[in-house]
Amino acid sequence: MDKQMFALRSPQIDANHLDEDFNSYNWEIFSSLFRNSYSHLIHTFKHEFQLFLRLLTSYNTLLSSRYSATIGQQLLQLKYSPSIQTRSQKFFFLSSTVFSYLYEKFLVDYRRLLPFQFIYKLLLFINFLLFLHRGTYINLFERLSRLKTIHNHPPSLRILDYSYMKRELIWHTLNETLGTIIPFITSLKARTLMRKYFSGTLMKRLEQTNVCSVCEQSIVMPHESIGECKHYFCYICAYSLIQHSCPICFKTINNIKPKEFSSK
Repeated sequence: MDKQMFALRSPQIDANHLDEDFNSYNWEIFSSLFRNSYSHLIHTFKHEFQLFLRLLTSYNTLLSSRYSATIGQQLLQLKYSPSIQTRSQKFFFLSSTVFSYLYEKFLVDYRRLLPFQFIYKLLLFINFLLFLHRGTYINLFERLSRLKTIHNHPPSLRILDYSYMKRELIWHTLNETLGTIIPFITSLKARTLMRKYFSGTLMKRLEQTNVCSVCEQSIVMPHESIGECKHYFCYICAYSLIQHSCPICFKTINNIKPKEFSSK
């Protein structure tokens, strides 16, 4: 077999994760059958049921003459070379499955077996380092069975298109910009800006009315600016305009005083 046909490391790792996710999902569906009745069976024989589901899945996928690949390998267009056909390979597979069952049921969290767990985890770690170095045998079962993962078809050249990524970057940049600027723009400033710059032409000077230009209600306790601006507003509204521009004539209001009306 041509070495270029051997599967890359990333697809092999992804296939492993897909197999684990499928087993978890398969177990969730199966255990939901006993959720309302006989739930004690699931708790008591959890590991036995999981072993049965794994063997049943393997019988219809990995050990089947039709597929000869796991669920994850089928999704990623991978397979074993050679396929599992000999008795020794099937024995190693069944042994690894039964060992996983025994390890999860009897060996985990037993203090007297901590040295054994350490040795087992160390072997898994060493095997993974060898896999990263050579790109073959992602688990101990494959190494003992001498099974290598290959592509069903030669891997094709992947063409990366960054147009979607560029649109996402522009959209996120716009969101960040608006999220930073908008909190600094008060409603009064926005209204003044709209009147001054977005009316088509610079607005003519507006005449004073009995309606406050800030709260747009009838003026209560009228106050006016001390300075060039002679417009008047409610006391609270006029107080909020200090150090800001008048929404009518756009002149800065430095201080305010009560509005005095002539007695004519």
